[in-house]
Amino acid sequence: MILHKKQTENGVKALYKSSNILASTYNDKTKELEVIFKRGSRYLYENVSATDYTRFELADSQGKVLNSHIKAYSFKKLDDVDPTLIEE
Repeated sequence: MILHKKQTENGVKALYKSSNILASTYNDKTKELEVIFKRGSRYLYENVSATDYTRFELADSQGKVLNSHIKAYSFKKLDDVDPTLIEE
């Protein structure tokens, strides 16, 4: 469930009320979806369709959609971040 959403020049940033997922950034020009988990792990999913991103963003459970749709895309593990900085 979305707690906060911000439209940006290149896409959307969102914070979630989720047991595992903290935030995401979707770039609608590059079709890249960055997912940040509660413990600070970050993954970048490539060529994510706008339809699948919308499905992820609006889901009652982002984790379920991540597992059923988003993980099918190629991805890269990024450097971890401090989740407390994102929550503020």
